[in-house]
Amino acid sequence: MNRRRKRVTHNSAGAFSLAEVVIALGVIAIATTAILGVFPVALTTGHSAQDATRAPEIAQAVLSSVASQAQTQFNNVQLPLADNTTLSIDLTASSSPTTPTLYADNDGNLISATAQNAAIAVYAIYIFANNSPSGFPTPPPAYANEVTVRVACPANAPAVSQTYRDYVRIISKY
Repeated sequence: MNRRRKRVTHNSAGAFSLAEVVIALGVIAIATTAILGVFPVALTTGHSAQDATRAPEIAQAVLSSVASQAQTQFNNVQLPLADNTTLSIDLTASSSPTTPTLYADNDGNLISATAQNAAIAVYAIYIFANNSPSGFPTPPPAYANEVTVRVACPANAPAVSQTYRDYVRIISKY
């Protein structure tokens, strides 16, 4: 009895060819490159959104502090800063600062306008007082004033590279 042995052949249909592996790696590389290309745009958008949120918070803190003291100290409003100091603001004087009045850090904490703080500041804050509020009859400067808080970001960039947001409020003594 001569039995013939059957040869067992392995079917290679379940394996990947080299060409298929190379094509799959190419698709993965292109997808990864596209995803990594979106990160800079996402970071820029995130920073812009943070600035758009933080600037009104900073301006509101300054304007509410000024308005709360205007009835008793119109010509000597004391703005409290994070380092336990104060900034004196005279609402009767017309002012147009060319240098930042104060700075704010990334958390919105107000800090004094010193060279040392300029290095860590994220926002530069300019406070303008104008004796003739636009659109209103001109009151005597001792009674009402238009106060503008300009929040500039980034603080230590040249003026042409900064984004400015202005917040205006009429502050009255009464």
